[in-house]
Amino acid sequence: MRSDVEGIAPQTIRQARLDAGLTQVSAASLVHVTPLTWKRWESGDRTMHPAFWELFVIKVETDTSWQKDRNAPK
Repeated sequence: MRSDVEGIAPQTIRQARLDAGLTQVSAASLVHVTPLTWKRWESGDRTMHPAFWELFVIKVETDTSWQKDRNAPK
């Protein structure tokens, strides 16, 4: 997955999300934005701030347990 922060193309954002096995809603939740914001990033209507891209990459690459923990019985 591309982790540099300049020129994050909408196609790159979408592909990274798909590669992580996430929906737009779950990806948005992961970086604390609304699903509409994520949708706009993927459609190219808005530019993703590099900080959100870095956060997404870090969480996807280093914290794969977040989904498992969320679904674990309590």
